[in-house]
Amino acid sequence: MSDPAEILKRRLESLFEGTQSAAGLHFFCQIGGALEESGMTTLQLAGEGWVLVSAKVGDERDLYSVQLNERDYTRVYEVLLKYAFWEASPQRRPPEDDEVNIHLRLSDQRLGTWNGLQFWDGDMKEFPVLRELMYRLVRLIHAISKGEVDLPDWEAVA
Repeated sequence: MSDPAEILKRRLESLFEGTQSAAGLHFFCQIGGALEESGMTTLQLAGEGWVLVSAKVGDERDLYSVQLNERDYTRVYEVLLKYAFWEASPQRRPPEDDEVNIHLRLSDQRLGTWNGLQFWDGDMKEFPVLRELMYRLVRLIHAISKGEVDLPDWEAVA
């Protein structure tokens, strides 16, 4: 029996090979937290392109929802495969200074499997794959929210 990371990797590869659709896939990203001063932003991509972005800072909440076309949602899955967050292994630790907490999770509801990772933005210095992925996810969040959601520019983290 393969581990969940290998199962999900093969599942994404089957999408690009054309042997399976994206139905059943679900990606979740949470940046920050409800108790953090900077608030919490989430990005969710369901199956074949339905995307939801939510941002909460204090009592203010914003919600953005779009349906991506096949080319665009496939590109998101390509980015997830290229910058495979599940291959990073940051230590579980308390935050340092003003670090931002990040959760990433990819699941396949058809296969009943998932893989997730929790890390601090400071971990991106040690794991460039996380920095590269977060840079792209933040760009996607900015595009969907038309620049309304303010997030760090993690491309600068080195």
